[in-house]
Amino acid sequence: MFSEKYKVTIGDINYGGHMGNDRALLLFQQGRISWLNSMGYSELSIGEEVGIIQREAHVKYHKEAFLNDDLTINITEIILKRSNFILKYEVRNEKDEVIITGEVLLVAYNYKKKKIVAIPKDFKEKVERNINS
Repeated sequence: MFSEKYKVTIGDINYGGHMGNDRALLLFQQGRISWLNSMGYSELSIGEEVGIIQREAHVKYHKEAFLNDDLTINITEIILKRSNFILKYEVRNEKDEVIITGEVLLVAYNYKKKKIVAIPKDFKEKVERNINS
């Protein structure tokens, strides 16, 4: 559906000598930002003065990642609803092994009005076209 490359840097490494568990959400965000940018959007603007806020996240760790590993962040599924959507992720290493899976629940949010709103029609249609292509 969508893929983004990522190289593990020294800032990703924890005292155990592998990528820290907190980096999973960073990888998810990096993939999400690139995916949104590929469609002409950002986290602060998906149209009609609406951005997105992450409401919930789930992460499952399968394998370790180490310094200089080349990773691929994949968005594998998108589930659209009225005012929110779920992005499902899978992160693979250069051996094509799954190292992290997870999902985030994102809410359409009008930052000016400080309230949850419906997902803009144009954004929803563009995402649906990408899902079906």
